[in-house]
Amino acid sequence: MMSKPSKKFDCVLSMRKVRDKLSVEIEGMSYDELLKWLRTHEYTDPLLQRLAKKAAQHGDSADSRASEGGSPRR
Repeated sequence: MMSKPSKKFDCVLSMRKVRDKLSVEIEGMSYDELLKWLRTHEYTDPLLQRLAKKAAQHGDSADSRASEGGSPRR
């Protein structure tokens, strides 16, 4: 019988560690605190950086529309 090769990287274990770390970090935050945390978080991945930048621009325009009495675009 052939032996099973050992894993060099366990994706599920890695994902669980990251999720658990983030859960502890944001535990107890209000919705507004969570939004602020997401907007000010530094992303190292270039794709996440671009997505965060677009989300911030979209959020800023929605915030300004809401403060002007308009409804945020969905």
